[in-house]
Amino acid sequence: MTIVSIAREMGSLGEEIGAKVAELLQASLLDKEFLEKRCCDFGTDLKTLERYDEKKPGFFASFSSDQDFYLHMLKAVLYHEAAKSSCVILGRGGNYLLKALPNCLRVRIIAPKELRVARVAQQEGLSEDKALKLVNQSDRNRAGFYQYHFNMDWRDQLEYHAVINTEAVDSDCAAFIVKSLCERLISPEDERKGLSMINNRILAQKVAKTLLFDKELPIQFLEVQCQDGKATLFGVCGSDILCRQAKEAALEVEGISEVVNRIQIIREQPFRRM
Repeated sequence: MTIVSIAREMGSLGEEIGAKVAELLQASLLDKEFLEKRCCDFGTDLKTLERYDEKKPGFFASFSSDQDFYLHMLKAVLYHEAAKSSCVILGRGGNYLLKALPNCLRVRIIAPKELRVARVAQQEGLSEDKALKLVNQSDRNRAGFYQYHFNMDWRDQLEYHAVINTEAVDSDCAAFIVKSLCERLISPEDERKGLSMINNRILAQKVAKTLLFDKELPIQFLEVQCQDGKATLFGVCGSDILCRQAKEAALEVEGISEVVNRIQIIREQPFRRM
């Protein structure tokens, strides 16, 4: 399957292009509406999604465990959908979360700000001043989301395979360009390798869910990597007992046959977001 991750500026026609690419590739479209539908599957609500989705969390929200759950949900949804069939992901950190996959094309859609403001004003029936404020806020939110969660510069063109300026091309042309790039850059072997990597990430998310949410083990900065049934655990905890419990819990996950425990034991815990 082919994965297309589209980062877009407000008013750049990114949503329209994403929908057309999904139609051309006969792929699923993973946008805000899709994510809202999947929230219920993970036992969360739309308020949590709204608080963290494509924005830097506010001061108090940044200390909530809800943001950890949001990121877990986001990864789980993206990985499961990418394993099922071809998909087009609109924003949501897809170009970071799926960056290493050889079957993922990363695209950024841009346009001059004055053009974006004019489009938003027309679409939303706003004055240009109000549209400008909306565009500026959206740019800050999306940049903050990437910087806060992934330590990544959303505007860095080197993070993408292609950057398309919709001042020069319309949405139909842009969608055709993306489809052509997929056909040229993603081979059947890339798709097979990508599927294997995604399945390993799905298994890693299952381990993380077991440790953090099912067992509620206070492992800080937990990261899990899986390869051929072997899970490697990274993070920080406060005791040998917790370290051992983490390994035992990981071994309970179906599909895990071996655990390499690289969790560090630090008696005085570092400050972290809760």
